[in-house]
Amino acid sequence: MSINDLFGRLADDGDASSGLEEAMQTAMTAASPLYGAGAWVNRVLHENGMMERRRLPAVVVSVGNITLGGTGKTPFCIWLIEALKRHGRKPGVLTRGYGREDENALTLVHSGRKLRADADTAGDEPVLLGKRLRNVPIVACANRYRGGRALLRKCELDTLVLDDGFQHHRLDRQADIVLVDATRPLSLLRLFPRGSMREPASSLGRAHLIVLTRWNQADEPKRVLREVKRSAPSVPIVRAVVEPAGGTRLRDGQHLPAESLNGKRVIVICGVGNPESVRQTVRDAGMRVVSFKALGDHEHITRSLLRKAEQRRVRAKADYVLVTEKDAVKITAPEALAESVVSLRMELRMLTPKDRKRAERVILARVHSGGVRGYLA
Repeated sequence: MSINDLFGRLADDGDASSGLEEAMQTAMTAASPLYGAGAWVNRVLHENGMMERRRLPAVVVSVGNITLGGTGKTPFCIWLIEALKRHGRKPGVLTRGYGREDENALTLVHSGRKLRADADTAGDEPVLLGKRLRNVPIVACANRYRGGRALLRKCELDTLVLDDGFQHHRLDRQADIVLVDATRPLSLLRLFPRGSMREPASSLGRAHLIVLTRWNQADEPKRVLREVKRSAPSVPIVRAVVEPAGGTRLRDGQHLPAESLNGKRVIVICGVGNPESVRQTVRDAGMRVVSFKALGDHEHITRSLLRKAEQRRVRAKADYVLVTEKDAVKITAPEALAESVVSLRMELRMLTPKDRKRAERVILARVHSGGVRGYLA
């Protein structure tokens, strides 16, 4: 069992199955207040000017969360950037590039004209953003201020989307958008390392907009909505869903419409922060999951693993070996893969037109005001 698997089983409301695991949970519980205090001190020192907080000569919109694991951040970033472009903004993306060879390196992922890096040097999520957004400049660097300065020198931009930036207090921003996974009630989560919370739920009060993602997959979405409202009563909240939008055969790039996947039997492999959401998304597309293998977040799917999956597909008389887009960008030489290997495309949309209009109104008000508080929600 990997460390990620063990943490996933013991964290939050997980049950220990041995004396050793109980001891580990006790130690994790004892460490949580220390982690929380450190995070609080770091934030307060930056907010009060005792630690340097840099400002870029462009509007910065942060997209983040208060939990570890996937919340649908990449699909939301795509939605946000496309919305900004529709309203006349010229956006770029600042990201750390988790899981790449050197996260401190400054890497131009996309120049605005072409993709300039692969997943090893840039990270899987930045490359996925580059492939999906096509003409949006993207830079990866742990020092987001340095990355932003470099991007602004190269490109004519007026808005920068700060990926995973809610806890990145070193960079000033004009808007904080926080995503909350509606499938995970906050009351069941605990502070890291005992749980998956990066910050207490009360920190949601710092946000300018809260997006409840995966509303369509949640068992108790209204419960999560109530919990978020209690934690951040004055912050606008909108609801969003993540939906399958067809697939791409990796061998030749052929697009498979969503309706063509309905009823298909599939072998699924994924290395994402919330694998259960992938399983549910596949089912939502009308597919039958014959076999499901979850790797660690950002973990590579090896060619050996794909060969074994193809053998399993043949034995099970399944139709496809399915991976996510995030996994697909890390697979080398896709032209040598079996025709059955397909990446599933996922898109985010607001639950209702009212949610979409409210989200755009709040975001644009922050952008146009330069971050001044007081806007129509």
